Order: sequence, then structure tokens, then C-alpha cells
Amino acid sequence: MTNGEGTRSGSGPGGGLAASAMVLVIGNPQTGKTTLFHQLCGDRVEVVTIPGTSASVSRGRLDALHPRHWRRSHPLGRDDAPSALDTPGTATLFPQTEEETVVRDALLHARPTALLVVADAKNVRRSLALTIHAAELGLPMVLAVNMSDEASRQGIGVDLERLASELGIDVVATTAVEDVGTDEVRRLLGRARTPRSQLSLPASATRSLETVEGMLGSKAAELPFSPRGMALQLLSGDPEVSALVTRIVGEEGMQPIRDAVAAWRGSLRVPAVVVLTDLLYDAADRLADQVVHRQPRRPGWLDTLGQLAEHPVWGTAIAVLVLTATYYFVGKLGATIVVDSLDQYVFQAALIPATEALVSHVPWQLVREAIMDPDFGLVPTGVFLAFGIVMPVLFFFFLAFGVLQSSGYLPRLSVLLDRLFRRIGLNGKGVMPLVMGLSCVTMALITTRMLESRKERIIASFLLLLGFPCAPLLGVMLVVLAPMPASAAVTVFGVIVVQALIAGVLANRIIPGPSPDFIMVIPPMRLPRLGVVMRQTLGQTYRFMKEAVPLFLLASLVLFTFDRIGGLALVEQVARPVTHGLLGLPDQAVQVFIKTMIRRENGAAELALVRGHFSNVQLVVTLVVMTLLLPCVNSFMVLIKEQGLWIALAIVTTILAYALVVGTLLSQTFAWLGVTFT
Repeated sequence: MTNGEGTRSGSGPGGGLAASAMVLVIGNPQTGKTTLFHQLCGDRVEVVTIPGTSASVSRGRLDALHPRHWRRSHPLGRDDAPSALDTPGTATLFPQTEEETVVRDALLHARPTALLVVADAKNVRRSLALTIHAAELGLPMVLAVNMSDEASRQGIGVDLERLASELGIDVVATTAVEDVGTDEVRRLLGRARTPRSQLSLPASATRSLETVEGMLGSKAAELPFSPRGMALQLLSGDPEVSALVTRIVGEEGMQPIRDAVAAWRGSLRVPAVVVLTDLLYDAADRLADQVVHRQPRRPGWLDTLGQLAEHPVWGTAIAVLVLTATYYFVGKLGATIVVDSLDQYVFQAALIPATEALVSHVPWQLVREAIMDPDFGLVPTGVFLAFGIVMPVLFFFFLAFGVLQSSGYLPRLSVLLDRLFRRIGLNGKGVMPLVMGLSCVTMALITTRMLESRKERIIASFLLLLGFPCAPLLGVMLVVLAPMPASAAVTVFGVIVVQALIAGVLANRIIPGPSPDFIMVIPPMRLPRLGVVMRQTLGQTYRFMKEAVPLFLLASLVLFTFDRIGGLALVEQVARPVTHGLLGLPDQAVQVFIKTMIRRENGAAELALVRGHFSNVQLVVTLVVMTLLLPCVNSFMVLIKEQGLWIALAIVTTILAYALVVGTLLSQTFAWLGVTFT
């Protein structure tokens, strides 16, 4: 196998991408496909809906191919073609799971002009099954054999030149996390070629396939991919392909196609899709035998650490150490030392005095107050909360999360927690969306698609909204809790975890449906590439701040105006029976909850600003209620999209009532027990 920078090409006539090209990126789960997609497209990525479906995928620009060409004609394009779509990880293109259905829908409705197949160099046999299936579509294609460096360390080699020759396409070795091979992939996509078929079918299946292919030949220009590929999908029983072909050829033209398909399917004792999938893997095995070789190697210390991380006893000890280290890194270093230093040496010593001097020349008092009011001014609240509290803590959290993700530890945490998660209606795969929720609840709601059953997706969405503080909220919570006794932090996070477990158990009993088996490919443990993690951390922090800062400023301005017209005092008076009577909180809790409803971390940052009006007990109650209270607006919109309006409303209504009940019980219990957290 060549190193990560090597490339081997097959022979054959070149294809090439037009300015309006749409490249579909496909691959098995955990092949580094999305990392390679982001390396190709940079930060200009957005979530779009596939036309004619409710499925969403990520779209990015491939400007490096044709930087001066722009076109609006593509169904998913505006002015950013050529572009690429990143699809969910899939085993084949037969729609047996939701991920496979999304990929199939993208093939049918997004009308890609080329494919980029991303393979795992450590598990080429599995990746070749998808590659061979994709080759049947007759679309120009490039194969990226990713994670080549890890394969080399495991003694696995791939003859890229032989593989390219057999497939008749360009094959490039990549290491996406280090941006190795990315430029070569861009160049090869510009001249992508149509692959040769590798799939061998039994005689009866071949007759049916060729018959259907011949019937579709005259309509080839109207099909999203080749007549042979469409015929293969029809043989598998794909209902969406059948409906599309019926619309193209008409009911009369569809009947002989159905007869040809039925002639083969009727002779089978097992479902046709099972037979075709087995044939794909047989072809993948034959090809892999020619191109893959393995050299024996002794396991290293990282392999041993990976095994220990999955052990019930040692894995638990490692998880405790990881969580403790993360807490000190984010909570102590980021949320205390860095935040306090920024406040003391940047804001109080320089920025606020300079702004006051500048604003003093403004002739309008109301404008001066809107900018510098200590409670709701744009600089002391909006700018300080965003850049003085949220940004540094968020940076440290993304950095810690990136290290854990890059090291390969998170999948092992999934294995470790599989048995516990089954009690709440999930399996180990459910760990990933919930862990993602600690970064961004909105994105975590989207990743619930990786869960196989509707029951799992509903439970995971419910738990994410019920009690998972996102990174900015979690960071500000650590700021608030830092000067308090450790018992306060234990109480806050203990209540959040315990109530989430109880809610999950109850949801598992109420919501019908089984939990599927847990199957996950575990990547090798590796040392995190700090340069890559740092670039990703900076990018994530920048994108968040770009979106959040205007909302922080807007929230400060809205509350300033609302306070000046007497609205805040009125709301405080109306809400006092709840905030003061039930929750035992001061009037300032109203403005905290209002900002929380705009954006969770906005409310948490406001609490950090007005904490002098709260006792330690009231801070604990407020933090718990804020965590449970409401998702941000973005999360609510995604929830509607993923689960439907009525389920979304039912989840949010339940959470609102539940937050008030938990807050009331905590407040009354603390008062009864005489707890003060001092």
C-alpha cells in the first residue's frame, strides 16, 4: 500500500465535471467520510433538504474545481455549483435502514453527476461492497481509501494500483484528518470516470436484469442513473425506484418490467435484497483477496488502552478519570482562570473604560444607557457575556471534546454504556447523539437519525431536550458553580443525570417498540492530532460566535427596552407566584428565564452576571430549571422537522411542566432540610 500521499490511477477515457456538477459523497459509517467532505468544502457548509423528500444532508462548495463558474440551475444549488453532498454512512444502496434510504433518495432526487466513495483502509472488504454497488449505477466515480496511516500502523496494505485497474477508476489514498490527499481528490473528481461492473449474478437474475435494462434503455436520459443500476434496484424490491420508473414509462410500460422482476424474485426462498447483498459481499471478498494484504504486528500500548476502555471495571475507572480531567480542564482552567483573567485584564481594565470614554461623547442619554447600562447594556452584558464568558469556555469544551473524539475513545464509551442504555430504551449507539448533545443539542437532534427505530429516536430526542446542557450552557454553569462548594456541582449534575435516567426508563415503558441489536465498528485508539483538533476547535468556536453574538446583543437590547417601558417589572410581578412562591427565586430570575427562552447559554450568562441577587441554593435551583426549561428555538424547529409537530409539542409541553415540578421539589426540599451550599 502506498503512503497517505500516494495515488494510483486506473486507465480509461476521462469524464470530467461540468460547472453545475453535484458530487455525492458516500461511504460506510466511520470511514472519515464527513471529515474528508469538510476538508474538500471548508467551512461553507449548510444543511439542505433533498427535493421531493423530507431528508436533509450537508452541502458544501467544491470551488477548487471551477472557482469562476457559477450556476443556479441545479435542484440543490443556488450560486454555489459545483458542490458536494455529504450523506449518512451506509452499507449498501438498498434502502433497508433510514441511512440507506437517505442515500438512495439523494441518488434519485439530487441527480448527482459524480460519486466520491470513501473507503476505510483498515476494512477494505466492507467498503468494497458499497463501492461495487455504486459502480453498478454507471456514474463517474472516484474512490478515496481513507485512514491510510492507521491501516499502515496495523500492518494492513492495499494495492491501490491493482484496485484502480480492476475498477477502471482513479483511486487515491487519503488521511482526511491531516488533509493528506485532499487536493488529489479534488483534481481526480475533475476527470472522474465510469467504473467497470464487478457484480456477478446467477443466470436467472442476469436474464431478468438484462430484460429490465433493455426496457429502460430508451428512457435512459430521464433516469437518475444507468438503466442497469435502476434494474438492480428494481430486482431488490426498492419501492421508490419502482414508483419513479412507473412515472417515467407509464403503467402500461411498467407491467412487463414487473413481470421480469417477478420471474426472478418468485424463484427465491429468501428476500431478494438479502440475495443481492450477499452477492455484493461475495464480489467484494474476491476483489479484496486480490488487493489487500496483511502483515502480522504486535499490539501496542494504545491497543491495550483501547481494550481496557471497554472493560466493565477498568473502563469505568477510565471513564471517571476522563470526566474528571475534562471537568478540571473546562471548568477550572477555562471557566474560572481564563474567564476571570479576561474580565479583570481585558474588560474591566481596558474595554469598558475605553467604551465609556467613547460613549460619553454621545449626546443622547438613552443611547448611552443602551450601550453601557450595567444590567442590560450592549457592552457590559451582550459583549461581555458573549466574549468574556461563553467564548473562552466554549473553546475549551470543543478542544476537550475534539481530543476525545479524535482519540477513538467515544465509541468505546458506547460499548461501556450499552447495558445501562438498554434500560432507557436505547443501546450503545445512543451514546453518540447524547454525547453530541453536550456540544450542540440542535446538531445532536439531527444525529438521532443514526438510531435504527422510531422509539429510539423519540427517546433520544426527549432526553436531549429534557436535561442535556449544551456546551455553552454547560460552560457558563461551570462559571457559576466554580466559587461554590463541590456539593453544589454534585447536586446540580446529579439531579440532571438521575432525572434523565428515570425519565428514560419511564419513556422506555410508555413508548412501544423493541430496541435493536447494538452493532458498531470500533476504530483503533490513536494519539489525537492536536493541530487538526485545534483547527476544528477554532472553526467550531468561530461558527458558534458568528451565530450567537448578534443574538446576545439583540437579547440585551430587547431586555433594556422592555425594562425601560416597565414590561420587565410587570412580568416579574405576574410571575412572582411561580418564581418566588414555588421556586423560591428572586425577581431577577424572570430576566434569566426570558433570555433562556431566546437561547439557553444567553440565560446562563445572564445568571452569571446577576448572581449577586441569588443565594447559593437559589443558584442551584435556577441552574437545574434552566437546563430542563426549554430548548433553544433552533432545537425546537429541528425537533418539529425530525419528529413532527404534535410529538414536538407534546415533548416540549411535558418538559415545561416537568421543569417547574422539579424546581419546586428541589426548592422545598432544600428549605425543609436546611441546605445552604455555603
